[in-house]
Amino acid sequence: MSTKNKYRIPVPQNLLQRIDRTSPAHMGNLRNAVDFIVPENTPVLAAADGTVTYVKDDSNVGGPDPSYWNYSNFISIMHPNGEYTRYDHLERNSAKVRAGQQVRTGQEIAKVGLTGYTYIPHLHFQVFVFTGYNIWTDFDTIEINDFY
Repeated sequence: MSTKNKYRIPVPQNLLQRIDRTSPAHMGNLRNAVDFIVPENTPVLAAADGTVTYVKDDSNVGGPDPSYWNYSNFISIMHPNGEYTRYDHLERNSAKVRAGQQVRTGQEIAKVGLTGYTYIPHLHFQVFVFTGYNIWTDFDTIEINDFY
């Protein structure tokens, strides 16, 4: 499955150290996720216009062990083409949006933190579609061919 459109790089380009598509944590339905290696407190930007569907912003826990997996702060956005984007490892209490809010491409939605399963500051980013009824397990990531 490949993306129907292009997405904006979800961090300021001048702060981007590198893009990593090789994380061993990105397997199964996360296989097409992308990590943007950036410093902590880097602004996180909406990659396309859409509606915020979920915000988790209350965790202050993270580290380099899978036991931290469920402690990631994240935001999900639904886009008009039926695809969703998800932004993970956000700083606690940094969300600038709420569920139901409309966002524009490039709008700051949060800051990068070290929450969840992570060992270096980065933004985990994925484009996905739902494949069933359970929002936590019934999804598949889509390969992202183009960022601008």
